Amino acid sequence: MPIKEHAGVQVLESVDDFAEARVEAVGFIFHGVIPVVKGKGSIAANLLHFARCPRLEKIGDEPTKIWFRSVRVAHQHLDEAIGEKRWKWCKYCEREITQRVLDEA
Repeated sequence: MPIKEHAGVQVLESVDDFAEARVEAVGFIFHGVIPVVKGKGSIAANLLHFARCPRLEKIGDEPTKIWFRSVRVAHQHLDEAIGEKRWKWCKYCEREITQRVLDEA
């Protein structure tokens, strides 16, 4: 599946790209392993964060990192690329997104 920057999705290939996304603190960042065969692999390391999440400082250089402009684009892309229920929110970010949904209701 091709990833298009203009669609609100960008693979963060370098440390500089990752640092820039963190400094801008806009959008969401996924890190983890995209399985070759859909539905195979662990969900433990497949996490979605707000770009400003302090937990992102602790991740290494190995996993794939993808930046998303919106949560809707992130959900759609991750469900297609990794599979539903094969990724999850960072536990700290999950609280914030849950609060956002409650505030909008």
